[in-house]
Parts: sequence; C-alpha cells; structure tokens
Amino acid sequence: MRVRFGRSRFTDPPAAPASGSEDANASTADLLSLLQAIEAAAGRVYGRHGLPQQPGHYRRPADSDAWERLEDALTPAEKWALVSAPDSVHWRYSTYEALGSAADAPDVRHASALLAACQGLRQRLSERSAISVQDLADSIRLGEAWRRLVEEAGPIAASPTALRFSPPDEPS
Repeated sequence: MRVRFGRSRFTDPPAAPASGSEDANASTADLLSLLQAIEAAAGRVYGRHGLPQQPGHYRRPADSDAWERLEDALTPAEKWALVSAPDSVHWRYSTYEALGSAADAPDVRHASALLAACQGLRQRLSERSAISVQDLADSIRLGEAWRRLVEEAGPIAASPTALRFSPPDEPS
C-alpha cells in the first residue's frame, strides 16, 4: 500500500522458511565447488607457464621472471612498508589473480581473467550481496571458459560427473 512520498507501509518482507536457507547454503556450496574447479584449471595453465599455483600476494625482482610468495600473515602496514621501501623500484608486486594479466601467452592472460572473475564472484557470495546482471554474465562466461579449458586439457581434467550422451541402439 502506498503512502506519502512513495513509500510502502509494509517495509519488511515476510520471513523466508527455514528450509530456504538450507537450500541457499547448499547452492552456495555448489557454486563455491564449481569456482574451485575453475580456479584449479586456471592454476594448471599458470603451472604450465612457470607461474605460481597458490593464491596469495607475490613479488619478484624487476630483472627476473621468478615470483616469490609473500607471507599471508603480513599486515597491511607491513605490505605498505615493502612497497614504499627505497629499493621497491627494483621489485614488482602482484596478486595471484593478476600474475598472468600481462603475460605474452594468451592462455595465461585468459587464466588470469578467469581467476579474477572467480575471486569477484567468491567475494560477492561471501558478502551475501544481491546477484547483479554482471554477476550472471560473469557466471555464464566462466562456465563457457571452464568448458574450453577442460576440453583443451583432455579427459584427465574432465569432471567425474560429466553428462555424456550416446546414440540409442539401432533396432534389429
């Protein structure tokens, strides 16, 4: 019902049944497991090109290709001290998702984009924020890209629950 200034008298939506939250938790767990599978496939691409395969923050000397993982326990102040140190011009810093974003190989750049999209979706799932049109578009693109990664890698990387269709038997 409308009142002055276009506001409804009923501000709170009705409470969802308890089973709905269980369904939502199961769906979230399914989505997180799919994101893990996509991240694992992208990590294998990183591995084939000599990049680290574990999430985290990394640094490397400007004249080297070897990335060194920073400790997870570093506080933001300690990270800032590393970046702002006088010798920091000789170091390059990156997150796991962005390591391959400037690579020469297109599959590494693609894997980096997949990791970044997975990270964004994972963050929005953990915040329990509403799904946006962009989230749906990212999800569809991730599914398509993951399928390509799995098909390129061969049957070893295929999901154990993959659905396979075969032609019906010919009648004799």
